[in-house]
Amino acid sequence: MIRAIALVDLDDTLFQTLRKCPPDVPVERLTALGFAADGSPLSYATPRQMQFLDWLAETTHLVPVTARSLDALRRARIPFTAAICAHGGVILDDAGEVDDGWATIIATRAAEHVEMLSDLVAAIATEARGQGVAINARVLKEGDLSLYTLAKHADADADALFAVVDAAVPSLPTGWTDHRNGNNVALMPPYLGKAHAVAHILPELRARFPDAPVIGIGDSLTDAPFMGLCDFAMMPTRSQLAGGMFDAR
Repeated sequence: MIRAIALVDLDDTLFQTLRKCPPDVPVERLTALGFAADGSPLSYATPRQMQFLDWLAETTHLVPVTARSLDALRRARIPFTAAICAHGGVILDDAGEVDDGWATIIATRAAEHVEMLSDLVAAIATEARGQGVAINARVLKEGDLSLYTLAKHADADADALFAVVDAAVPSLPTGWTDHRNGNNVALMPPYLGKAHAVAHILPELRARFPDAPVIGIGDSLTDAPFMGLCDFAMMPTRSQLAGGMFDAR
């Protein structure tokens, strides 16, 4: 029985890399849920996260809302059909198929920003070479669609990464988003964002489940806008979104 609609971020909410797993949980008690293209495990859930996921799967209409690409989402072993991925650039319907209507909307808007995305990549790459820092900067695509610029440090040195991006891109145009979490910097055009995609699917979900509360669950600052569209919001106590609000005083 569906008791609620759960719109749930994945990375650092339902699972995380081994490096980010709690030190008091033995490795043998972790469950691999996210995998690389070659099948090797990349992301793990703790026993408590697994219980939480099982509870969501049994009692809610579970919709992942993730920054992951469509390919990376399909390599996550969690129960879902409908989903939002690529920072809101792609929506899957209840059959697990790409929502063509949303794809058309995104394609139209994305066409206006292709040159800017490439310019950002070039600026970051030039600054990285000048500072002698190993950074991979590229335009993230879904198929032929250019969505946003992503930069990562080759050795996961987030401070060095942020210093390069700050120097290369001291400011973004109005409405753009600079999303930083761990060793990732995503520079996203105004039309892109989880909240836009959630706003697109919520009316139909509320019509199907008119009395079901909508719960938004996430860990990062860029999850907050989509969580704010929901009736209730949840977050891990140790997360970017929580900040230090739960630290012992």
